[in-house]
Amino acid sequence: MGSPVATSEPRATRPSADPTRERIVAAAVELFSERSFEGATQRQIATRAGVTQPLLNYHFRSKEALWQAAVDSIFELLNQTMGDRLTGLRGVDDLTVAKLLVREFVTFSAHNPQLHRIITQESKVDSSRMDYLVAHVRPLYEQTADLLDRLARDGAVPPIPAPHLYYILTGAGPTMFVLGPECRRLTGLDPASDDVIEAHADAVCRLLFGD
Repeated sequence: MGSPVATSEPRATRPSADPTRERIVAAAVELFSERSFEGATQRQIATRAGVTQPLLNYHFRSKEALWQAAVDSIFELLNQTMGDRLTGLRGVDDLTVAKLLVREFVTFSAHNPQLHRIITQESKVDSSRMDYLVAHVRPLYEQTADLLDRLARDGAVPPIPAPHLYYILTGAGPTMFVLGPECRRLTGLDPASDDVIEAHADAVCRLLFGD
């Protein structure tokens, strides 16, 4: 899953500000996250975007290109959100930076569970789409793992290898929101509520940092 600690440039060229294209991409993010690449059709995406099939085909020559644009879009949003937060933390110690970025990551995950749903859908099998996702995630993972290693050496996080801490974080942070319908039925909590998001961010920070 996407990493909370550092940012990288999106792999693909930033999309144009064409409102029709943006509507199509937004619909694609929703449907690919709900139904997977195999389950979502271009016709369904066109309908949700409120455009004709020929207009969708004008903007995206293939379903694969549309899926890649959807992935680029949501990673760009992650990078922008975390990058903006990181900019305000220059000169701050690693532990404080990590805590604040973890909180930002939890909040992002609550508002954008589609990212983690798409990754979960594609992680079931090896594929070229999984390679495309990993190309986005890898620089984030490497920078996050480096920070977690430094914090572990300083005793600020448990002495657990960074890959395991990474998956603890990227599992604990988004899962309540990815499984939102289950969470509502099972616990009675509304994972879209600001109070629940804040409480979950507190819980993840306590899990990682002990406070």
